[in-house]
Amino acid sequence: MKVTTTRVVPLPPDRAWALLCDSRLELRPLCPVFFLGTPRPHECALPSGEGAVGAERECRSEQGTVHQRITVWEPPQRLRFHMESTSLGFARYLDHLSDEFTLSPRPTGTAITRTTTVRARGWLKPVRYAMVFVGLKSVHRFVFRNWQTAPAVSSPPAPLPD
Repeated sequence: MKVTTTRVVPLPPDRAWALLCDSRLELRPLCPVFFLGTPRPHECALPSGEGAVGAERECRSEQGTVHQRITVWEPPQRLRFHMESTSLGFARYLDHLSDEFTLSPRPTGTAITRTTTVRARGWLKPVRYAMVFVGLKSVHRFVFRNWQTAPAVSSPPAPLPD
């Protein structure tokens, strides 16, 4: 199953790319409701500080951590990674979870498309897919709303010293 969401953030591609590598996410008014205990991410980052194919990416929520491995690193256009491990409870229901972000410039900023691919396990797959779809859509919307209003969006970068 694939879940895809696209939003335009008011940033050039290189600054939008930085959000994929280091984001602090806040619960804001009018944030989407999270479905049936879906973990709300509060931080995603590159633990080593460096991005590359094979590097780790990590996302944390109030309920646990997801450890990811980068499989495509093409800044500032495309990032793909898959889940290697997690302390979140949903892992026992999934055989595979991967994400891909593609970025493309627009006159008003950067269009970011996030596609999450999931393979469920067990005999209740149709029910799991429905629940995972709704949960992932709420996560996608939450992250994009944060990125659309992040401090990096509202304030230009500090000028470099002469």
